[in-house]
Amino acid sequence: MIQSLVHLSEKLRSSFWSLPLLMILSAMAIAHILLLLDDWIDPAGMTGLTWLRLRDPDSARALLSTIASSTITVAGTVFSITVVALTLASNQFGPSLVRNFIRDRRTQASLGIFLATFVYALMIMRSMDTLGEHTSKYDLAVQAALLMALISIGVLIYFIHNVAQSIQVDNITHHINREFHLAIEREYPLSHEYTNGEKFDTGRLDLGSSWVEVPTARGGYVQLVDRQKLIALAQEHDCCLQITCHAGSFLHHWSSIGRIYQAPRDCTTLIAKTQSALRIGPLPTAEQDIVFSVRQLSQIAVRALSPGVNDPYTTYTCIDRLIEGLGTVLQRPQPPNCFCDDKGKLRLITRKLEFSQLLDAALEEICEYSRGNSMVIRQLLKALSQLADVCARDNDTKALCSYLQRLEEDCRIFLKSPSDQAIAEEKIDTIQQKLAKGKAG
Repeated sequence: MIQSLVHLSEKLRSSFWSLPLLMILSAMAIAHILLLLDDWIDPAGMTGLTWLRLRDPDSARALLSTIASSTITVAGTVFSITVVALTLASNQFGPSLVRNFIRDRRTQASLGIFLATFVYALMIMRSMDTLGEHTSKYDLAVQAALLMALISIGVLIYFIHNVAQSIQVDNITHHINREFHLAIEREYPLSHEYTNGEKFDTGRLDLGSSWVEVPTARGGYVQLVDRQKLIALAQEHDCCLQITCHAGSFLHHWSSIGRIYQAPRDCTTLIAKTQSALRIGPLPTAEQDIVFSVRQLSQIAVRALSPGVNDPYTTYTCIDRLIEGLGTVLQRPQPPNCFCDDKGKLRLITRKLEFSQLLDAALEEICEYSRGNSMVIRQLLKALSQLADVCARDNDTKALCSYLQRLEEDCRIFLKSPSDQAIAEEKIDTIQQKLAKGKAG
């Protein structure tokens, strides 16, 4: 249930219309409340508030009309600027980063305040035309419209500042890195005591020779795996579920999402409920897919290496942030893949990404497109040396050593300068020695 709510929240945040729509509905409610207050009390008749009194109903309508027309015009301008920013981001940093701009609450709120002010002014104008010419009934409502217009001016200035900041590559990588670390906190927590799960070699499990295949309900990317729901289903039907895909996997319509061991005779209902525990959509998301943010940083680094951009410093920044995240993963306990119920019976087996997969997703494309670039290779080796300082587990060490071997082969083939080759080989040898000492210790 909690994971479903998180998925709904993420879906609403990724929608550009959700916050503006909420603000519009709030403006309609405020308009109704202020009209009722104006009808019940006379705020302009109170001591010190006589300046709220409206003397000319036509002037009040003209003021509301000006506010409505100007705010909807500015809203169109805000929308145009947003589209331009999205186009620039897509062309320079990659289409997958458009999602980050759409999710920006500040941009959504900026558009929402102008639309809300427009709708509010229309609601008050309609009430004035309907209820008569008694301007004393609209004192508070009209003054609130003026206040919203003044706030909109300040929001416009802030919006321009925000757009100018949001298209700077340093700010973009900072926000992606923050999302990357949030994903690490979710998927690699410091403690797993509350999950009733542990990391185990599934090849050593004796689950029996019979199972029922669970086909996917549709093709697409796995966005969410509701672990608690799957455990509850397995406990309810007294079976064990094995999920063979992970968040971020792409499933074809003929693919399988897992197996049911010790399955009941009639599995139709159980298969349908198991399918509903996985959210499959047309696009990957960052909810449980830690590789999503990794690929965004890698994409920025690769585009910065293109001849049209030629910005190696952006590549250095992305490498540093990727290594920082990978180092955090290395220092965290491995996430559990086997989960039991309260009685200690195995109910769920999930598939978790190995460090080697994260390492390939982070650096493989950067290594591919930086071949022959000695400066980027040196920066990459410097970062890998820092990563080796926190690499202690055997499987992680093997993955890093395997990656270094591939990098060494590329350096021998693509680096033209003998001095560059010697420097690269020396750095690689130093890292390998460091890993060997860590493994021996």
